[in-house]
Amino acid sequence: MTLTIELTPEIEERLKNKAKASGFEEVSEYAKKVLEDDTNKMRTFDEILAPFRQSVEESGVSDDELDELFTKARKEVFAEKQSKKQK
Repeated sequence: MTLTIELTPEIEERLKNKAKASGFEEVSEYAKKVLEDDTNKMRTFDEILAPFRQSVEESGVSDDELDELFTKARKEVFAEKQSKKQK
């Protein structure tokens, strides 16, 4: 997709400065990265979890085993926090 936008001279200058400060030689490459980063932030929870769900499915771990794993991890984190509070 090609996108053409009109920028005020002030915004154009700020964009050039930010691109240079971020190590980009081309303003268009910097703008592309900013747009990619921004749109990645808008992913749904399902989209964010998709790679994890796929890994779990491929691993063959059952729902019960996964539940047990998370329960154990929560208990370990809780115990660690309690231990730190007591110090």
